Amino acid sequence: MSNPPSPTSSASVRNILTLLASRDAHLVAGAGGLERRVTWSSRMRARLPAFESVHGGELALLALSQLRRLDETLPHLLKSLHQEGFAAVAVAAPSIESLGNETCTIADQLHFPLILLPPSASLEVIEREVITFVVSFRGEIERKASEVSHQLMQLSIQGAGINGVSEHLARSCNKWVIIEDAEHHIRLQAVPTNAGALTLPTTLTDELLQQQGLAHIMAPILIRHEVVGYLSLVGRDSDFDYLERIVLGQVAPILALEFAREKERSEVESRYQLEAFMDVLQGNYQQPEEMLARARLLGYDLATPQVVAIFETLPTEPDHPPGTPRAQWSKRIRDELLRAWPTAWVLTESRRVTALLPLPAEDNNSSTESAILTRLERVHTRLQQSQGSNASLPLYSGGLGRTVKNLQDIPRSFREAQQALEIGRRLFGENRLHSFAQLGIYRLLFHLDGQNELREFYQETLGPLLKADTRGDGSLVETLESFFRCNGNLSETARTMHLHRNSLLYRLGRIEEILGRSLEDAELRLSLQIALKIRHLLKE
Repeated sequence: MSNPPSPTSSASVRNILTLLASRDAHLVAGAGGLERRVTWSSRMRARLPAFESVHGGELALLALSQLRRLDETLPHLLKSLHQEGFAAVAVAAPSIESLGNETCTIADQLHFPLILLPPSASLEVIEREVITFVVSFRGEIERKASEVSHQLMQLSIQGAGINGVSEHLARSCNKWVIIEDAEHHIRLQAVPTNAGALTLPTTLTDELLQQQGLAHIMAPILIRHEVVGYLSLVGRDSDFDYLERIVLGQVAPILALEFAREKERSEVESRYQLEAFMDVLQGNYQQPEEMLARARLLGYDLATPQVVAIFETLPTEPDHPPGTPRAQWSKRIRDELLRAWPTAWVLTESRRVTALLPLPAEDNNSSTESAILTRLERVHTRLQQSQGSNASLPLYSGGLGRTVKNLQDIPRSFREAQQALEIGRRLFGENRLHSFAQLGIYRLLFHLDGQNELREFYQETLGPLLKADTRGDGSLVETLESFFRCNGNLSETARTMHLHRNSLLYRLGRIEEILGRSLEDAELRLSLQIALKIRHLLKE
């Protein structure tokens, strides 16, 4: 006897019953096993062993009269055949009663189909018919599977993509097609003809399908032995045959090719996006019209007013393993920015997020930067509040440039955002947002930092007061700074410094005495205020 066909392309017991219906065969027990695969057919011999060359999946054919000659009982034989892997048993007998209640009970308990044949049935003829049917069934199934697979491959070649391939598969198999990513999150559902979409959670589960009377078969989608996704066919419970199972195995490699193309396309698009974004920020283009058209192809309208915002982690922040919450900080900032500005152009890097934020027409006024800073602070607050107690975000700071009305001025807003970030960090510390428009005179002083003239001016103007603070507590300089902060209002200055008015007047008198000039002198006041700003810049 030759080896039976592979079970992956075999007929079911249900198919065999249809074949034998013309011979007055019918199922008497074991209906729970009708989908068991029949790989071959084997008649019981007149001597022991009753069946030979058992590979599993056979349909056992026997006559009740044979059992008496072999001194065997049908219940015992039924258990033995089930244990050896037979698919079903067909018995030629005069009636159901002749098989016995015990036999039927065991068949039902084991979900082992028990078929009654007329006593006059030719087991030899039935054996040949079943074998011929199984072999031809296998060939037909493989032909149909190859046909479907060929159609899907042609669609893939024509650029139908994952969606097109999945939709055709759903129509061909009349099943719902579910595509999941490597983490089992559903990314696509294709619906069969004349059916509605299934209501599914983000992850497919057997329990949920069973509640809806559904079942599914699944195959992994592999690229170089790495699982990149999963393909599932979903249908009514017990509504699968092995055509779907073969097709599933043949379609998975086609979808793997689509996944690979998608990944490559995504990488190319990401590189193109990055190049275009940096060209906009740095002004690397010949014709503004061409750059505007290039941005429009990517889905961004740069003909409207824009402002550049930059977010960056501390230079001392360590690198975090990919996938950890702290490593995902740039993605979370991007998501929050897109929530506030759905049409923003955002570039994320491991330590930096750069964004081009478009301005609605109603925001195009003199207080634009202030309004945008307020919106960004709300974004910052939401991110801080969403952390909880586990501090999942690293410390970061933000810089905001000024609004520009045309493409050519975007590089200026980019430089201003960088300067705002650098100056703001230095003056006001980390984990804050800094607007270039609100830095005032610090924007000028920052460019003079490191030059001798700046330090010389500082020493000439504030040096005498610094030397006079003999207690080392900087009380005179602090008093002067509070005085200017309160716009020269003596009462307000005394209150904020928790000083008696006479004590404040004494200190101000000492300052004028040391400087040799009156604080009513406008030129002196300007020089002193600039020197105090330099003091913050120098961190002294």
